[in-house]
Amino acid sequence: MEENMLEAEGEYSPSPLLLNPHAQTKGGDDPIFHWFSRSMAAKAEGIDVVNGTLGSLLHEDGTLMVNKTVEAHIRQQPERELCGYAPLKGLPPFRELAIDMALGDLRVPLEKLGLSATSIATPGGCGALSVSATNFLDRGDNLLLRNRHWGPYRTIIHEQNCGIETWPLIPESPVNGLKNYDGHGFTSALAGLVERQKRILIWLNDPAHNPTGLSLCRNERSALLNDIWGFAVAHPNTGFTLLIDAAYSFYADEPFGWAESILEKMKTERKWPTNLMLCFAVSCSKSHTVYGLRTGALVCLHPDEKFLNNVNDVLLHSGRGTWSAAPRVAQRAISEIHNDPQLLEKWTVERDSFKQLLAARREALRISSISNGLTLIPTHDGYFAFLECEENHAICEMAAKDHHVYLVPLNGGIRIGVCAIPEEKMARVAAALADGLERTG
Repeated sequence: MEENMLEAEGEYSPSPLLLNPHAQTKGGDDPIFHWFSRSMAAKAEGIDVVNGTLGSLLHEDGTLMVNKTVEAHIRQQPERELCGYAPLKGLPPFRELAIDMALGDLRVPLEKLGLSATSIATPGGCGALSVSATNFLDRGDNLLLRNRHWGPYRTIIHEQNCGIETWPLIPESPVNGLKNYDGHGFTSALAGLVERQKRILIWLNDPAHNPTGLSLCRNERSALLNDIWGFAVAHPNTGFTLLIDAAYSFYADEPFGWAESILEKMKTERKWPTNLMLCFAVSCSKSHTVYGLRTGALVCLHPDEKFLNNVNDVLLHSGRGTWSAAPRVAQRAISEIHNDPQLLEKWTVERDSFKQLLAARREALRISSISNGLTLIPTHDGYFAFLECEENHAICEMAAKDHHVYLVPLNGGIRIGVCAIPEEKMARVAAALADGLERTG
C-alpha cells in the first residue's frame, strides 16, 4: 500500500470553518444502538447474553418477530408498488387509514360533532415528530415533554434548534386519584412557557410509554386534556398543539383512549378553541412490524377544515424539503390489509398474539422484580419497563460484565426491553439489576 502523502495544511481544526455553529454542538453515539452493539459483540463470542436493548419484538431465540400477514402481502406487491414513488402527501388510502389508526371507530362520531382530520404520510413516527417540531414551534423555543422520555426526542428537537421543558412523569403525591398524571407539574410548565413563547408544542407518548410502559387511564387523559383546553381558552393569542405519540398504541388495552377522551370533551364543551390543535404521530413500525420500511403519518385534528388544508400544504412543503416522499410499498400493503376483512382478521390474530406475549413477559418481570426487591415505574403496556436509579451507567456495566445482561441507561434510570427478553430470562434480569443496585447503593 502506498504511503499517504496528503496532509492537511494549517494548524487549526477545520470544524469551525466547515461546520456551522449548530452543527458543531452535535455528536456522540446513540446509547440504544451502542448497548445493542455491545450485546451483539458478546453474543458473537459465544456468550449467553440477555439482550434488552433495542425496541423490536424478538423471538425467544433473539430473531426478529414479524407479522407474517404483513410480510406476505408486501412480498406480493407488483413492481410499481415496490419501487415507485408515493405521492408527496402519501397514498390516499393510507392517509385515510392513518386517521382510522388514530381515532378508531370514534372517527365518525367525532366528525359528526364537527371535528375535521387530515393526515400526511411520513417516514415512520419519527418523521411525524420531526415535521411537527419544524412547523408548530418557533426556532429557539422549548418543546414540552415528560421528564422520562424516549432519548431520540432530544436529537429531533436539537435538530430543529429548539430546547426542552419537562414536567414529572408521575406525581410525588397523587391528587384526585390521578396516580400517573402530575397536573400541577404540567400546568406550571405551561404557565412558564406561555410567558415566553407564542406557540407551545407538547409531545405525549401515550399509551404504552417508551421507556416505561406506563399508560394514562381515562380520568388522567381527561384531566390533561382539560388542563390544556383551559390554557387555550385563557390565552387566545398563544397557539397550543398537543401531539399524541401513538407508536405503541396497538399493544395497549385502550388503543383509542385519546379519541374517547376527545369525544367526551367535545360533548361537554361543544366549542373548540381556535388556537388549539390535536395531533397523532402514527407509526406502523411496531403495530405492523415494518420497522425498516419507515412508514407512519402525522394526523392533525381541528374543526376548521380550511385551516387543516393549509396545514396539509405546509407539511407537504416540509416533507418535500427533507424526505421527499415517504416509502410507498408498506403504505399500499397495509392499507390493503385493513380494507380486506380476511386479511385484517389474520393481522389482528397475529398482533394479539404479540400483545399476549408482551403481557406474559411483563408479568414475569413484575414478579421477579418484587422477589428481588425492585420497584419499577408503573408499567402497563407495550415494549418497555423502567427502573429509576441514580447510578444507571454503573449498574448497566455491572449487569453486562457480571451477568451478561444488556440494558440501556437513559436519563434517570434504566430501560428494560420487555419486547426483546424471553419470559424465562426475566428473573435473570431482575437479579442483575438488584445486584447492581446493592453494590452502588
